[in-house]
Amino acid sequence: MKNAVERTVPFGMLIQSMVTVWYTLHGHHPDDVLARRLAEPWYQTKTEPSSEDMITKLRKTLIVARFSPVRTGQVDPDLLHDYALACAAAAA
Repeated sequence: MKNAVERTVPFGMLIQSMVTVWYTLHGHHPDDVLARRLAEPWYQTKTEPSSEDMITKLRKTLIVARFSPVRTGQVDPDLLHDYALACAAAAA
């Protein structure tokens, strides 16, 4: 059990750090916190994105990239706007 903890905790910290760096460099948008406050009214005092917000946005980005009709090598500037379409395609 000691070995599991010694491997799992550092791995979790590494993954969380990678998500935070990705969000800071590529995922952050000024309206992210506003959208969360509008969707969940109990977050009215929220001023910064949480770890959950960052992971959710990364997850959405990965889903859209996987199911996007754009060919490899092409950049789609509206990836996150296509999230609903990607979810529908994944569910079909």
